[in-house]
This record gives sequence, C-alpha cells and structure tokens, in this order.
Amino acid sequence: MLKQMADKVVWCFGRGLSIGCGLTWDVPAEWRGVPREEKVEKIRKALLDEMIAPRVSVGGIKVFLTDLARMTEPPWRHLFVTTNWDYLLQRELLAFIPNKTVPRWLTKSWVYHLNGTVEEPWDCPDRSPFLLVEDPHTQRTLSREANDALTYFQTASHFVVVGMSFECSTDRFFLHQLCKLGGDFPVGESEWLVVNPNHVNLANVCRRIEKALPDARVDGVCRTLDEWRGEGFREMRPWGVFGPQ
Repeated sequence: MLKQMADKVVWCFGRGLSIGCGLTWDVPAEWRGVPREEKVEKIRKALLDEMIAPRVSVGGIKVFLTDLARMTEPPWRHLFVTTNWDYLLQRELLAFIPNKTVPRWLTKSWVYHLNGTVEEPWDCPDRSPFLLVEDPHTQRTLSREANDALTYFQTASHFVVVGMSFECSTDRFFLHQLCKLGGDFPVGESEWLVVNPNHVNLANVCRRIEKALPDARVDGVCRTLDEWRGEGFREMRPWGVFGPQ
C-alpha cells in the first residue's frame, strides 16, 4: 500500500450544503416523463434562477471557508467534491481567494462536480457529464474532471461527508470506485466523518461507506454543518488538521 497522505482532507458535499443555504429546489415530480435532454435544460434554467433567489444565503459557506483558512495547520490542505448541480460553493470559494491564487490550506481552488453542473460553459469537455438521479451508472463517463478527482481520492486518508446519501445509482458509483481502489491505496484504510442531522440517514450513509471500505474507520456526526462548525469541527481534532488536540 502506498504511504498515506495524512495532510489532505477530502470534503464530499451533497444536497445538504445547498439546503443549508436555502436552495431547497428539487426536480418537480411532473417532469418525470419529460425527455432526458429537455429535462436537463429545464433543470439548468430553474437552478440558475433559484441560485439568485432572495431566500438563498451563502453566509454559512463564507463562514465555513473563513474558519478553514483561519484554523488549518500546515501542511494540511482541503479538497472539495460535490454531487450537486449548483455551483454555490465554487462561486464563493473563488470569491474568497485573493488574486485567485491557491492558498496554503487548499489543495485546489476547483470544486469537483461529479454529477455535472449548471455553471456555464455547459459543454466543457473536461467536466463531468450532467447526470440525473434516475440515470443508470452506465450513463457516467470518466471525464478529465472525474479522473483528476479519483487521483486525489486514492491517496487521501481523511474524508468528511456532508449531506450526501449515496442512495442513487450515480452516487453509488463514487463508492464503487473507492471500493476498487481500497486494497491498493491509502483510501482503503482511510478515516471518515459523516455529518448529517438525521439519525436514520446518518446510519445508512455510514453503513454504505463501511460496506465499500471495510478497513476504513467511519464515525458519524449527528449535526448540521453549521452546528458542527460552531463547535470547532470537534471530531476532526484528533486528525491534527487544526493543530494539537
């Protein structure tokens, strides 16, 4: 097994991040029978409008980034991954970085969108394809973005999952890929924290990760991201990310 990279935290964000910002929009049930490409276009238009709705507030993301920048001890760095279509996190991250240079606490300023994004340009060949919840896993193609992300995943040993369920086929693909890497790379013996305020969902996510990576250590944090951040990311302290315990 390769030497573990004990200086990188991979944050995996699902809809919980967007919901926490007030972006609660979901694909309407009446769109179920709409042809796929037409549905994708409708989703893109709707989400772009929803992202600028008055009820959407990114204050929580800004405080989150501020805390990471303030608290993270060298040589630790953070990498962000999401299954969301919106780009709230990417937009705020770029706004937060002075002169668009990558600060010492970040691995990259890029937020990896594993299921595609509504951010323009939509047809960039390097990006992951736009995937719907009902899409079979065969709909996914390994884009340059996805391959780049997997390169980071395989050598990472610390992961934080926020509001991601791994329920649908497209998201389970993520765990399937990690499972294939598990025996030969540090991710196989990695440490995971799952942040979810719902007890049942939290237990289900932990169980799915444990099944994919039986040698990994998986712990649950039954709180929202904002609540957990307000406690100083307490369960991350033993990792040394924020200095001595």
